[in-house]
Amino acid sequence: MPRGILELIGLAGSVLFASSVGLFGLQTLADGDTLAGLGYLAVAALMVLVPYYVTTPDDVAGSAAERAVGWVVRDDD
Repeated sequence: MPRGILELIGLAGSVLFASSVGLFGLQTLADGDTLAGLGYLAVAALMVLVPYYVTTPDDVAGSAAERAVGWVVRDDD
């Protein structure tokens, strides 16, 4: 799924913040607290995956506009 530069910057920001949570989860796992460590790793994964895969109302409106423009304006390439 192609993404624009703004989505790429947003994904980089999510990875930046999720990496600190993930490292804390790994440290917690290494200290012997398995449940909390796995919980922090799950939160870190969700911090990256949810913004990337969940559709927001802006995404729905944007895709509807793209389909409408594609239907009205024919491109004879």
